Amino acid sequence: MMLVPDARRRVTLPASFKPGQPVELEPLEDGTFRLVPMVAIPAHQLWAWRPEIQASVEKSLMEYQKRKGIALDSVEGQAFLRKLEE
Repeated sequence: MMLVPDARRRVTLPASFKPGQPVELEPLEDGTFRLVPMVAIPAHQLWAWRPEIQASVEKSLMEYQKRKGIALDSVEGQAFLRKLEE
């Protein structure tokens, strides 16, 4: 798809880009650019996107899918909660 900037150096993006959607203009080594759709994450939620947190969430989801979790109101769950309080 060829885009031609107007007199103010603007281009019209394809319909797949939503109005008001932030995009990053990523320069590539070969001199071309790539438009990458972005989302805004509130600063107080950035901790959840650290690699170690993402790995922990992924591990938890895998354990849940394999039914390896325990109910916190069970005997095992209560023992687990007591151990956390130590």
